[in-house]
Amino acid sequence: MSKKIINWGIIGTGKSAHNFAKALLMIETGKLAAVASRSQSKAKSFARAFNLPLYFSSYERLANNSEIDIVYIATPNSCHKDNAELCLNAGKNVLIEKPFTTNTIDSKILINLAKKNNLFLMEAMWTRFIPAFNKVEQLIKSGEIGEVMSFHGTLGQVSEIDKSNNLFNGSMSGGSTLDLGVYLVFWAYYLFGSPINIQSGIYCGGTDVDLTASTILSYGQGKYAHISSSIITRFSNSGVIYGTKGAIEVYQPLYCPTAISVIKYSNASSMVGHRSTLSKTLLKIKHIPLLQNLYINHPLLGQLIFRNTVKKTINMPINGNGLQYMAEEVSSYLLNKKTIEGKVIPLSETIAIMKIIDKIKATPDIVLES
Repeated sequence: MSKKIINWGIIGTGKSAHNFAKALLMIETGKLAAVASRSQSKAKSFARAFNLPLYFSSYERLANNSEIDIVYIATPNSCHKDNAELCLNAGKNVLIEKPFTTNTIDSKILINLAKKNNLFLMEAMWTRFIPAFNKVEQLIKSGEIGEVMSFHGTLGQVSEIDKSNNLFNGSMSGGSTLDLGVYLVFWAYYLFGSPINIQSGIYCGGTDVDLTASTILSYGQGKYAHISSSIITRFSNSGVIYGTKGAIEVYQPLYCPTAISVIKYSNASSMVGHRSTLSKTLLKIKHIPLLQNLYINHPLLGQLIFRNTVKKTINMPINGNGLQYMAEEVSSYLLNKKTIEGKVIPLSETIAIMKIIDKIKATPDIVLES
């Protein structure tokens, strides 16, 4: 693509669309050129807010516009597959807001279509591009905390249950796992890959979605991840990566952290044994999410785990909302396009994560209705 700047289009005018539009204002390799909504008034209002030359009340018209190089899909989860398919068939590169789709089958359909048409396709897992995440990656690769053994992460927010809201509507693929849990699965997959066993519990509260979900993913040799998401309960929204020589605390919000702490054990050998015992204990209480959350969040227990340690906090503030790092990377990649996928988030990783989410949703060990 012999261009100096990439022209972006956005399908959708909600919160995600607004945030991404703001991010595009901060990059040099791309700009927002058009927006589409099924509502003419919403498209016009969005275009006015961002001084856009083009706006459409039809997704098809945006997808077929020759000035657009790539489309960001920012519609409800259940619409991602159809909207992305429309754009790929129209010859447009596509970036899809997380989750990529709502299941593995639909994800494979999109990937095969992108390959067939030689078009770029990626899930907008923007966490992967945040500076703090890159720092965590550097620390782990350098062996700073030894071999990574476990990950504990939570993401929860308080929302009023409203079945007219897509978040609480099963037909629109709402629920905590697809809304927030996808970030946690991403972190776990980055650290360990695909699990050999998944044990989960969900709370529905009279709805047809998982209002709260708690999952343990096991990887063998004592390695595991414990993740909890909720759309009705506020959690710590942070994570801890435990290694044999230390740990890394990733501060809230886990999907866009601006600070981390590196904790070094003063007596690594004794901590290894302590970690192993805790690991086995957690796996035994797999059906008691409340106890698991107490273990992760209880301050006194945290002090016990981290006694005789050295802790160093690293602040990594960001400008803007953080989405610009991903937008810049994707735009730069398209200017020098060689394959249909970016090197940071390969499509094989997207499929692997979607398979994990499918399993979490399909076979929870405990389902609480009230």
